[in-house]
Amino acid sequence: MVDWHPRRLVKGTEWTMAVPGQPEPIAVIRRLRFEGRAVYRAVTWAPTSAGRELIGYYRSGDAAAVAVWRRYVAQQEARHDAASRMHGGRERG
Repeated sequence: MVDWHPRRLVKGTEWTMAVPGQPEPIAVIRRLRFEGRAVYRAVTWAPTSAGRELIGYYRSGDAAAVAVWRRYVAQQEARHDAASRMHGGRERG
């Protein structure tokens, strides 16, 4: 069994999460305090806050990293599916 977790992709003081080989991070995870408890907010990465999209709030950094990873994988699958349906500008049946 491989000892790997999506949180291993989280780096930096602002906890940017990056995929090896990708030029930019895929998300930012930030630890916040809410009603005296630590919560983790995950947002998509963009150069400025205005361009970021909320992924969600989580009870742990691990849960936030897993949510980011699942979103990333789902988006990659959707792109692949869309590309595989198109061939020469025509829809495949």
